[in-house]
Amino acid sequence: MAGPTHPVWTGQGWADLPVAASGGEAVVVPNVAAAVFNAADPDSIVLQRRDKPGEAVFGRLEIPGGRWRGGETPEEAVIREVAEAAGLDVVAIDREIAHVRPEGPIDISVVRPVAVVVGAGGAYPALQILFRCVAAGVPRPLPGETSDTRWWSVGDVRQAL
Repeated sequence: MAGPTHPVWTGQGWADLPVAASGGEAVVVPNVAAAVFNAADPDSIVLQRRDKPGEAVFGRLEIPGGRWRGGETPEEAVIREVAEAAGLDVVAIDREIAHVRPEGPIDISVVRPVAVVVGAGGAYPALQILFRCVAAGVPRPLPGETSDTRWWSVGDVRQAL
C-alpha cells in the first residue's frame, strides 16, 4: 500500500516520506491514541519515546496509539493499541459512544472523543482519534517501536513542555 512520497510535517519540519496511496492520491488512515491515566494514581499519565530508527519523530515523547484496524469498534481499537504499545490493561474509557443500528446489517458508531489532525498543510495529514483512558499495570516499551515507557506525573509533563 506504500505510494509516492509526500511532504509530511514531522513536528520539527517537512520531510518527503512514502505514504499509503490509492489511485495516486495519499490516503489518510485513521489512528487511535490514548491519554492513559494510572488507575492507582490518577495524577500520572503514561508516555513513551519513539525508538524506531529512521523515523522523523525518533526520540520524541508520545502517548500510546496506532492504526485503527478494519472491523474493530472504537473501544476495541483503543484497548488493543494501549495493550500493544504500553502493555497496559484499559479499565475505563472516558468517551461518549453511541452505537446506531439502522435497518439492515450496517453498524454505525458515533464517537465523541477528540479528533486531532497533524500536518494538515501537507499532502498527508495524520488523523488521530484521541481517547482518555484509565489503565492498570506496569508500562513496558514495545521493542523496535518505543522505549522509556513509564508513568509520568502530570506535574513533570507540564514542566517538560
